[in-house]
Amino acid sequence: MAIPSIRMISAALRRARRIAARCAVLAAMLATPAFAYTVVEYYDASLDHYFMTPLPDEVGALDSGRIAGWTRTGRVFDAFASVAAAAGGAVNPVCRFYIPPQHGDSHFFSASPDECQAVLAKIGSDPNFSGYVYETPAEFYIALPDTVTGRCPSGTAPVYRLWNDRADSNHRYTTDLATRSAMIARGYVPEGYGAMGVAMCAPRAGISDSQVGVTGASPFPPGCDAAPVTGVLYVGTEVEPMIAIDPQDPSHMIGTYQQDRWSDGGARGLRSAWSFDGGLSWSLTQAAFSHCTGGSAANGGAYARASDPWVTIGPDGIAYQVAIGFNGATFAPGSSSGVLASRSADGGRSWSPPATLIVDGSAYFNDKESITADSQAPGVAYAVWDRLAANGNGPAYLSRTRDAGLTWDAARPIYDPGGHNQTLDNQVVVAPFAVGSSRGVFDFFTEFDVDTGNTVTTHLAVVRSADGGSTWSPAMRIADTHAVGAYDPQNPARTLRDGANLGSFAAGPGGQLVAVWQDSRFSAGTIDGIAFSRSQDGGVTWSPPLQVNRVPATQAFLPAVTVRADGTIGVLYYDMRSDTPDPGTLLVDAWLATSTDGVAWTEVHVAGPFDFDAAPVAEGGLFIGDYQGIAGTSGDFTAFYAQTHPDPANRTDIFASGFRSIGAAAQVGAKAAYRARTAAPLVLTSEVRQRLAASIARTLAGRRNGRQAASGR
Repeated sequence: MAIPSIRMISAALRRARRIAARCAVLAAMLATPAFAYTVVEYYDASLDHYFMTPLPDEVGALDSGRIAGWTRTGRVFDAFASVAAAAGGAVNPVCRFYIPPQHGDSHFFSASPDECQAVLAKIGSDPNFSGYVYETPAEFYIALPDTVTGRCPSGTAPVYRLWNDRADSNHRYTTDLATRSAMIARGYVPEGYGAMGVAMCAPRAGISDSQVGVTGASPFPPGCDAAPVTGVLYVGTEVEPMIAIDPQDPSHMIGTYQQDRWSDGGARGLRSAWSFDGGLSWSLTQAAFSHCTGGSAANGGAYARASDPWVTIGPDGIAYQVAIGFNGATFAPGSSSGVLASRSADGGRSWSPPATLIVDGSAYFNDKESITADSQAPGVAYAVWDRLAANGNGPAYLSRTRDAGLTWDAARPIYDPGGHNQTLDNQVVVAPFAVGSSRGVFDFFTEFDVDTGNTVTTHLAVVRSADGGSTWSPAMRIADTHAVGAYDPQNPARTLRDGANLGSFAAGPGGQLVAVWQDSRFSAGTIDGIAFSRSQDGGVTWSPPLQVNRVPATQAFLPAVTVRADGTIGVLYYDMRSDTPDPGTLLVDAWLATSTDGVAWTEVHVAGPFDFDAAPVAEGGLFIGDYQGIAGTSGDFTAFYAQTHPDPANRTDIFASGFRSIGAAAQVGAKAAYRARTAAPLVLTSEVRQRLAASIARTLAGRRNGRQAASGR
């Protein structure tokens, strides 16, 4: 409920004020002009309310989810903990009032002593202020503008105050002019001093870590897929996100995701989101990959369902996204599947009609595609996937564009494991300074091998092209995979459709290649951890797998990896460290682990805990995607990920979190929070083999659309 959330913020003040007092004393003792406080802004989408605080207790409670519903907008400004901390600057105390539920369930701040006293005087006399709580006369200290002109002292930035002009009274305080204009366009009323409504003057304003909700209600009308209903449709769910950052403009990002997941395979459509402010705000659009997103026989998107969204941006700013579209159950008479690509020349605002890279009838199923722009060759991009035959053979296929997506090469196999073996999860990575070449193009995948006794084993492998995708090397083995798959500890039969037997791959400076995947080798085959390996010789040899999730005793799953331009590695993953013995919930958090050497790691909390039991069911397992998105720029990481809600009509949403405070220096030596762990060789007992076989069977069954319609919840 909303009211307890706000009241918890107010209750936290008593603890936080004690900390604030200690900070003020320390600042005075140090006699330094360093800012004692950063005021952090939060947003609660369910309330459509904003809140700001510099208090450590409150920041910790909001960031951790102990006070639920609030996410960082990314907007911050500096203030002072005391007059002494301002080192002689003219500052005023900022009073804070709690506005009770009958007037808004919110908070009000002012740097004007006169305004603070006026509000205080009205509490007992004006019905519009009944129930207000005077929480503190000095939450922080900051400069006051000229009360006539609104002009701020030299060296400070204006903080604008805006009121929502609603019965649920709420104010927003922002230093950003574009945000101010956007709020006024939404009906907010400027308050404060001067023509611009300036309420305070901050010594510094900036962008910090953020967590922004990207998705909302489903835009699709009933029946838009124009196909018979099979399975359970989870309207309002958004799952399996992917993100790309423009290499020439790190403030420009594009994300893609599935919209309205079906229990027996695919979604009604894929949607995309674009941002030009570093992920602080997003706009939504779509490519015509299926009927529900505008696909038709005329434009090449005449498919009932779509899946496996992937997006990339080239060095020339051209963006590409790719999807599979399909009709009917896999290999069923009359079924079809295709791999479709679309381009955007305007930053993701609009997308071209889909280009068909391959289309097949019931004899084949094209699956698990991805797309990668060549970072060293403008206009070049590679799409890869597996083309699965009914006998289980699944070669890796490639189609390439060399004219920015206007035309595509004929699809062709680049690696065939032979027999009943198949590839899955093909992903191209371009290493700009790979060994022996100015540019190396690598296709990574999982290989599923079937022996004469029909036992299936899996390993990660890679093939390399030194000529931009024209010819390819034999496969180079990375590591065997030993994923048992994630499950609910209180309900072991309830499994998750996670990233078991799939990998995530990236390239870094100097030609280094990195891989992460779920693996049970660190727990003698009982639970999955996050395995990490890297190559520094162009994929020929790989380091022994290390466990990089911080809490080894709990299940960790769905890893995704990227490498920043400065060489810092980022791994996004989920784990169950917050779970409780309650059989009715499965509490999960998302984490970002970072390292510069693959051995010493630090970790930050991304989101959660949230209840994974509320996720939609896909092919029998709880599902938020076979993968999640992570991307990095020269100094930041951005996670693009799904989390659940308790509302059955809106089980999942996609969020974007920006991490701008992770510096490479924090990863060095003794400052690292923990070190990656090695594992003894896994003893493949009969019990372990059974677990691995069951996990592989679930992974392969999840690729057969329509074969098993999961029941609704």
